[in-house]
Amino acid sequence: MEVVWLIVGATVAAMLWFGAARMGSRSFAVLAQGLVALLVSAGLCYLIGSGKTGGYLAGIIGAVLSLLMLIAAAAVAAGALLRWLYDRLRPPAPARVPLRPAWDLMGVGALSALAVILSAME
Repeated sequence: MEVVWLIVGATVAAMLWFGAARMGSRSFAVLAQGLVALLVSAGLCYLIGSGKTGGYLAGIIGAVLSLLMLIAAAAVAAGALLRWLYDRLRPPAPARVPLRPAWDLMGVGALSALAVILSAME
């Protein structure tokens, strides 16, 4: 059971960093793309999981991965909100250089694709 919480904790930490880093560099398009990727994968995992029939606990992996993707999307939003609040409470500073290339967005996309693939393989 500890492994499950480790996966959830690592996902939340990575997504908090993604949201805060993108808000800090003011890359709103990349932040929105990450949120869309996570929300679409959550919807797809839910649809795949709900379409499974037969067997004991059919579609449970899709439901669990859907929840994980929703938690990840909430962590991205929380990271962005915390960074926005931090920027509002301190003296103005110049924007940081955007992260190039967008390896963090590629990681979010890979996580989303992996969740959908695992949900479909169940």
